[in-house]
Amino acid sequence: MANFQIYPAVDLKDGNCVRLVHGKEKKMTIYENDPIKQVKFFAQNGFKWVHIVDLNAAFGKCDNKEVILKILNTFKNNIKIQLGGGIRSIEDIKFWIESGVSRIVLGTFAFKNPDLINNLSDFFNKKLALGLDIKNNKIAVNGWTRLLEIDPIKYVSEIDKKFFDKVIYTDISKDGTLTGVNILQTTKFAKSIKIPIIASGGISDIDNVKALYNHRDIGISGVIIGKAIYEKKFDLKNLTMFSGN
Repeated sequence: MANFQIYPAVDLKDGNCVRLVHGKEKKMTIYENDPIKQVKFFAQNGFKWVHIVDLNAAFGKCDNKEVILKILNTFKNNIKIQLGGGIRSIEDIKFWIESGVSRIVLGTFAFKNPDLINNLSDFFNKKLALGLDIKNNKIAVNGWTRLLEIDPIKYVSEIDKKFFDKVIYTDISKDGTLTGVNILQTTKFAKSIKIPIIASGGISDIDNVKALYNHRDIGISGVIIGKAIYEKKFDLKNLTMFSGN
């Protein structure tokens, strides 16, 4: 059976752990003002990975670099970090990998610089994930403020798979809403590409997770869960049973 991973989400805004609805800054809820405490909670509950998004950097308004470095230094021996948000240069990617990030999520930068991305050195092998934020079947970039006229499936077929070992597929219309994952579109997309995908957006209960887990053999390799965890929609022991290494 294919491996499957649960990625609890830590979205950082001004040093706080927050959740947005549809990626909009004005629809924000602060759940924890100590990110170290939040990551520690996830580590203590058996999660192997944490998905961190630097919302400040994504929106181009400063960043949470010091907070993220503190998380990396504190948990370097017991949890892996998947990081996205505002990473806009090769230097940024290299800095974070050297700082201990296990996987970098690239969105806007990858779409704007396809030739640069496909000519990276072996240092970046299997260290990257492509962040596909989808709205109306189009790719959203720049903190979800702009839509690209690019076919997502065609784009994925053209990226070098030795660098990208995951695609993070987010349905923006579902993100932060607790209305349920878009299983139909997610499975359709997973079948259409040759890179394993991590589903994201709208997870509301354990049945959503089970549905994705049951499709792991068609390329769904995990799920990012944010608001549903913070709103206590799960018994976390039931959630971590789905996670691999």
